[in-house]
Amino acid sequence: MAMMIDAVRLAVEALALVEGRRKSERLALTEAMEKLGIRDQEAIGLAHRLVVETLRRLNLVDELIKLALNENGDVGPGELKPRTMAFLRLFAYRAVIEEADMGELINFVRAGREALGRGALRPIERALGRCTTLSIKDALSGKHGDERLALELGVPVWLIGQLSRSLGRQMALAVLRACMTRQPTYVRLNTLKGPEEEILRELESEGVELEPVEGLRHIYEVVASEKPLVLTDAHRRGLFYIQDKASCLAVELSGPEPGQAVLDVCAAPGAKTSHMAQLMGNRGLIVSVDFSERRMRAWAALMDKLGVRIAVPILADARFPLPLRLRADLVLLDPPCTSTGAFARAPSAKWRLSPRSARNMARVQARLLEASAQHVRPGGALIYATCSLLVEENELVVERFLRAHPEFELEPLDWPGGCPGLRGLDGCLRLYPHLHACDGYFIAKLRRAQP
Repeated sequence: MAMMIDAVRLAVEALALVEGRRKSERLALTEAMEKLGIRDQEAIGLAHRLVVETLRRLNLVDELIKLALNENGDVGPGELKPRTMAFLRLFAYRAVIEEADMGELINFVRAGREALGRGALRPIERALGRCTTLSIKDALSGKHGDERLALELGVPVWLIGQLSRSLGRQMALAVLRACMTRQPTYVRLNTLKGPEEEILRELESEGVELEPVEGLRHIYEVVASEKPLVLTDAHRRGLFYIQDKASCLAVELSGPEPGQAVLDVCAAPGAKTSHMAQLMGNRGLIVSVDFSERRMRAWAALMDKLGVRIAVPILADARFPLPLRLRADLVLLDPPCTSTGAFARAPSAKWRLSPRSARNMARVQARLLEASAQHVRPGGALIYATCSLLVEENELVVERFLRAHPEFELEPLDWPGGCPGLRGLDGCLRLYPHLHACDGYFIAKLRRAQP
């Protein structure tokens, strides 16, 4: 019971942080763990699953909550305290979507009372009972067209239309369906810490089974693991890093080489910096820029853990001229985006968006691209990559940049199974969750002409 109480406390606190402070599920869980001092790995694992899956179906969960509250004339959702509302969401997910049995639900409520105090659940006691009688069909009743589809796919209604305008309706729906389930987990074996064969043997001894990913050096799909990857001794020692296949592909296609000067823009928390340093064999220079002091602290910790020795951090807003004169062989820009390709991994992102988000992001991305391009030497390359699937943040940004900068040209990218860019930009590369079993991604490589 103690484990369940800790899991509920942690899940409630994290979900309240996601809602109240618009944090990602990963950051919210980390902050909740630190605040509550919870270290039990079983409790953390259960809380993580509950938070992620509740957020994945948040609009459906909230529809169920409205039914449960209205049926009994209780207070409205907006009148509940944040942690009480968070617990009700978690319970509705467990009771209706997960279809937990009554014994499990009774224990869950008991844990909630212990975790939050008995008074915290008093306003929702009748709603909790009502949740046990509801079904998904009740939430969908009377809903038609895109309104019903949005509840089934776990997205805002408007996003179906926006994604359809970029990809076509059939592709958009396939992407959204794929984001309703977890994608495979990928790891990058860190050869800065030892030979790949030795790391494979180490992971095998810890019960981790891997399969290599074709066309990507040092990248493996996790087939099975006897315990969470972050609890392995190999992870503690920095022998591998958990990184999505699409992110790894962006670095592989950028082609960093030993001895080069590289600029990594929007670099924190450091996945791509460390990957480039690995492919460069820790020879050369990587300047990593990010505006977030908190994220750059995480960057520094990761560089130390993974054995990266050639990366230099700069705390700066890359929308404006950077405080350096670097003329780089390679610039990698992975700007902030709507994350529409990463909903399977980070479902909280879709609830922070609005119909104007892509347009607002595109303005920021254009400024970042403009500033980053100033540091590409003649003959050098600039990689522009996002985990968005919207053309506003991808092809349109690249098109406008190329029109304004004839000294750059699009360098064709090719990867087995990858899809070409849209709007005639066939040289760009797109990955889709339902086709490539990874985050949705867009990658463009721009080459600056020699004088």
